[in-house]
Amino acid sequence: MKTYYLSVVTPQEIFFQGDVASLIAPGATGSFGVLADHAPIISTLVAGSFTLTTEEGQRQFQIGPGFLDVVNNQATLLTTSIASLPL
Repeated sequence: MKTYYLSVVTPQEIFFQGDVASLIAPGATGSFGVLADHAPIISTLVAGSFTLTTEEGQRQFQIGPGFLDVVNNQATLLTTSIASLPL
């Protein structure tokens, strides 16, 4: 499984840092996915469901509005809030 490094940051904390295989984020014009070797992108995010896949499996969260930056197999998600959801 090919991975890339993801940081998820809120104003209160660094919520997650680690390797992920994919993510699905709620963009302003609809949800979109990011895999390893994705083209560089900066996107606004709206409040909604955020999913990431690691070697341990899939995890789902509810996030507030924010931004996602992806470049050179490193992604940074900045959000106002995040909470884990049961799968």
